[in-house]
This record gives sequence, C-alpha cells and structure tokens, in this order.
Amino acid sequence: MLICDNRSTNSMIGYLMDILHRLYFFLFDRSILYPLLNLLCSKLSIRFMNLGYQSKEDEDFPTLEKLSETDNCCKANITLYEKALSLCPKYPNFDGLQLLEVSCGQGGGIEWILRAHSFAAVNGIDSIIADTYSGRIFRGNAEKLPFVNDSFDVIINIESSHLYGNCQQFFLECSRVLRENGFLCWADLRYTYQLKTTMIQVQRSGLHLITTEDITEQVLQGIESTAARYDAMLQNAPYLIHLFQNSIRTTYCAPGTKSYERLMKREKIYICACWQNYKRIKFD
Repeated sequence: MLICDNRSTNSMIGYLMDILHRLYFFLFDRSILYPLLNLLCSKLSIRFMNLGYQSKEDEDFPTLEKLSETDNCCKANITLYEKALSLCPKYPNFDGLQLLEVSCGQGGGIEWILRAHSFAAVNGIDSIIADTYSGRIFRGNAEKLPFVNDSFDVIINIESSHLYGNCQQFFLECSRVLRENGFLCWADLRYTYQLKTTMIQVQRSGLHLITTEDITEQVLQGIESTAARYDAMLQNAPYLIHLFQNSIRTTYCAPGTKSYERLMKREKIYICACWQNYKRIKFD
C-alpha cells in the first residue's frame, strides 16, 4: 500500500513539475525572450525565429531558386514559409492578391515574400516592431487585428499561435479580415492532445479545412540547421542573453533539450494546414 502511495505521490509531483515547466516557458517566450531579442536583433543579425523545415526529396518549391547567398544560412527558415504557402491552392501564382502575415517577428518572412512572390500587396503585424519595412508592418494584436473586414486574400501565420492567450479569437479575426474564399496558411506546434481542440477552434471560426500535414520529421531535420546557427548567435550575444541560455535553447528546440525530446517522442507535433474562408459567419 505504501509503495502504491509513493508511486502516486511521485507521479503527481512529476505532473505538477511538468505543468510548471510549461508555464515557465510560455511566460518566458511571451514576456522575456521576444522583447529582449527585439532590442538585440540588429546586433545578432536575427531575421527569422522559426524552427525551420527540411524539404522532402520529392518536394519542389520553385521560388527557392530566388535564394541569394545571404539567404543560405536561413534556407530552412524560408523553406518553412514556402511549405505553408504551398498548401494554398493558388500556390505559386499569387498575382493580384493581398497577403497579411500575423506575428511577423523581425520581418524576415515579409522581406522574402516580397522578393519571391507576386502578391499585389504584403503587410505584417506584430506586437513588437523592429522595422516597419517602409510602412508595411503595423503594431497590432493577433486577437484584435487592426484592419477592416474583408481586407486580405491570404493570411500566413508561422509558429506563433501557440503563444496566443485566446487562439479561438485569433481564428475569428482571420475569418473577419479575410475576403470570401480567402486562405489561411498556418504552421505551428502543439502538444498531441491539443491538436483536436485547435482544429475545432478553427472550424468554429467559419474556416473550411483544405488540407493539413504533419511535418514534425521535416521540422526536426530543419532544427539541425537552425539550432546550430542560433547556438552560434548565443556565443556572440551579450552577457545578459547568456543568463538565459538554457531557456533560449529550449525555446528553439536545440538537440538535447526537453523541447527537442518532446518532438522526437511525438509528445508534441508540428502541423501545417490551409483553410478557406467561406464567410459563413457575418461580422459587423
């Protein structure tokens, strides 16, 4: 009986420690890491902050031919954008369409899309702005987009929504600012048990699923490239950044960290999806 009680106690302690661990990194990413990196983005040459994606052998993204020599170090990050956009039925011909990137970070994705694609207009929003890219990027909240109804044909959201306080509201806002038959291209990670809830949230927002793909394996391969580069950045970072080194490495899922192991064990998975807006919900 005592053995059973000890096992139950240890199990409960482990469960509580896991919850505290997740809460710490949720708050760390939102309140410490991104504001801190925003102040240092020019010093650290940060363009992208996603985990990256390694193409499958049978995948072809024609726009990657436009990569320059300075893009090579960020190829895995850029390829994740291409993967998300490729799920849109319009890909790669976006002539005349207007795109919004929600949570565009340092603007690397905006710069790439402007250079590689034929959108008529490209805008971004983020709660913290390092560069407005000639007025294309606005300060804003993903749960309250600063745009009128029916403003965009395509929304792209890369590896950000897991940090939102109210994901349901974010998807509703996408439905509101997307035009009829517009598309949401989305890539993000979730605990396996959370994925069903996320899909229900999108459905309730009036968006119709076109396709979804589990890209965990390709993201893990991408991490081999991105984590090595981020590690090198850390070595050259100011002392203040070094104080948070272990937490930062966990955030970008560096090999050997608990977050990397969760992806390896598929406790967490990385999903890419595209939805179309049929305007079944009417907004004022």
